Amino acid sequence: MLLAVVSDSHDHKNNTLKAISIMNDKKVDALIHCGDYVSPFVKSWFENLNDNIKSNFYGVFGNNDGEKLFLKQNLGQICKLVESGNELILELGGKRIFASHMPKKETIDALAKSGLFDIILSGHTHVFSNKKYENGVLVVNPGEICGYLSGKSSFAIIDTNNLSVELIEL
Repeated sequence: MLLAVVSDSHDHKNNTLKAISIMNDKKVDALIHCGDYVSPFVKSWFENLNDNIKSNFYGVFGNNDGEKLFLKQNLGQICKLVESGNELILELGGKRIFASHMPKKETIDALAKSGLFDIILSGHTHVFSNKKYENGVLVVNPGEICGYLSGKSSFAIIDTNNLSVELIEL
């Protein structure tokens, strides 16, 4: 299974649409957004996802998502946003996944060392990172779609069959 992971889109329409186009072209199977969509109108952009991805579109809220009620009402029509809290736990492609916008490094390390999850995803820092722990747990931050903070617009595609990560720069 190909899993696209994005974060920190911050209402950047052009980069969000570029990322969606690449996801569609690469025929990814699922998408997890690690937060900071920002405005409820982003739904119209994510409507461009192919139907397969839309049926497997999950997300958590970030610290800049102030309109959570309207994001849930609008984007929630196509994205399975977490109901409460900011942590997503699910199984996709035979892998147990944890996603949160801004978990502390100590939390990520503890979760990874616990072996309860195969993949741990985060956002918030706007910097791409890809680390595999000795026990095989994969920890990924896809960087930022918006490109505002780092100057690099990126997202990741994870192949859940072999836990390989492809960095996609826009």
